Amino acid sequence: MLCISFWRGMKVDQKDRFDSLSELFDEAIIIVDEAGVVTRSNAKAFDLLGTQITYNPLDNFLRHPDFLTALDAASSMGKKTDLNYTRMGHVRRDFKIRIAPYEVDEIILIIFDTTLENSVERIQSEFVANVSHELRSPLTALAGFIETLQTSAKDDTEARTRFLEIMQNEADRMQRLIDGLLSLSRVEAEEHRPPRNQVDLMQLVETVVAAQQHRAGANNMEIVVRNEWPPQDELPLVRGAEDELSEVFHNLLENAIKYGRDGSQIDVRVTTGRGINQQFRPDLVRVQVINIGETIPEEHLARLTERFYRVDKGRARSMGGSGLGLAIVKHIVNRHRGRLRITSSAGETCFSVTLQGIKKD
Repeated sequence: MLCISFWRGMKVDQKDRFDSLSELFDEAIIIVDEAGVVTRSNAKAFDLLGTQITYNPLDNFLRHPDFLTALDAASSMGKKTDLNYTRMGHVRRDFKIRIAPYEVDEIILIIFDTTLENSVERIQSEFVANVSHELRSPLTALAGFIETLQTSAKDDTEARTRFLEIMQNEADRMQRLIDGLLSLSRVEAEEHRPPRNQVDLMQLVETVVAAQQHRAGANNMEIVVRNEWPPQDELPLVRGAEDELSEVFHNLLENAIKYGRDGSQIDVRVTTGRGINQQFRPDLVRVQVINIGETIPEEHLARLTERFYRVDKGRARSMGGSGLGLAIVKHIVNRHRGRLRITSSAGETCFSVTLQGIKKD
């Protein structure tokens, strides 16, 4: 962890040296005067709080109830203070702010990103709680069947065959549950780090659709891809992780097949996204997965991405659903700084994923 004394040892007039050395560290580093006005900062601080912080009061950009008290303690008493700080944006980010005296009439702030550390602790706790809760029912069922096979049904060939089939289904469900929880935990742990690779979204969507056509065909369904991007413009790439985006559209298509009407068509549309004002924006790429089936009541839409949430629990379990697929989709889309929107009316349900486009190199 960065040493405060290292920075205190630098002289005030060595701005160039501060600029050079501060860029060697991963932490955001900010120097303020006694009034809390920013006099110097590094690029990491600009990334976190914006370039407009320079020569402005820092508490305009960094809101914390104890911030001014900590500045006063550093200025008047030479006291070092650590504050925990959370920024709620597209994804939650946690920080520890170390505030300490610097040179005469100046205070240094070093901001450590503790998001991953805090996320790992929270995810581990949630993983254990979820596994304990969700595995209790199938394990109880398995224990009951084993006891029956050992006693009253031990000589009943027909019952034994039926029970073993049920036990296999329960074991498969537990395996899907554990796999889903591990996948969700992995995505959540990386959610605060947006991916950096370039992905051809159209090509990825076509690959996923080709892989899902057989599953759709088994239900007399067909998946149709529609490229509705304006013909005069080139479809941009997106910044992303190809395997994670593939998982998003596999999950959405599996969901569309599972809950779509037998013999219906699933549309996958690639088009321009819309901004906050609902105007089309050519720098946004939107992929819609649309199926025909039962309308999802409005009160359920906002909760569909909660882990283990099911509109029809019995139907979801009978179809092999774990209740984690859409939660995984949500967290992957969040990691890509994208937007997931779900609508359902007149039997048509649409899952819409909007991502930021980038120009091809």
